[in-house]
Amino acid sequence: MIRINLLPYRAAQKKENIRRQISIFILAVIMVVVILLYYNMSLNNDIDALNTQIKNTKSMLAQVEQQAKKVDEIKKAFDRLKQKTDVIKSLETNRKIAVQLLDNMTTLVAENVSISQSEASADSDSKPVKRLWFTNFQENGDQINLRGIALDNKTIADFMSRLEASNLFMNVNLKTIKQQKISELNLKSFEIICTRISRNKSEKKK
Repeated sequence: MIRINLLPYRAAQKKENIRRQISIFILAVIMVVVILLYYNMSLNNDIDALNTQIKNTKSMLAQVEQQAKKVDEIKKAFDRLKQKTDVIKSLETNRKIAVQLLDNMTTLVAENVSISQSEASADSDSKPVKRLWFTNFQENGDQINLRGIALDNKTIADFMSRLEASNLFMNVNLKTIKQQKISELNLKSFEIICTRISRNKSEKKK
């Protein structure tokens, strides 16, 4: 009977298995290291990309902030210009209102009339004279303070009546009236206070 000794073969096979396992382990370790290196490189690339993006974003933010400052400066300059324009418009409007108001007052002054016969003897030309004229005109909002000179009390009363009937003024009151001598003439110095009626109210009264 022939006997075959298989121990050397088995030992060789066992060694081969051990070498194979070691090779597989080493290969696995190498693959893990390669994967980790690749992952690390990928993370570094991502970090570099994010840092670049952050840097670009900061640069853009700085530019936007600089532009925003310029916009704020332009806006402030525009607001200052608008304020100046509004002031000019307000002054122009008030000037027109004052001129129109004075014009309205002037149209209500008594018409020129010839001087009386006794006065005509002192003036051979008998020129027409103004029965009433203004010496001072003040406006405080809708409150009007008017000073002037008139030939007599009736002229002042007639003027006040025309003010009330014009639908432009109300609360017409005679504050003072004094006798004043001008150029040898006994005239009347007066002060009238009245309230200007707004345009809407004036139109409603009409």
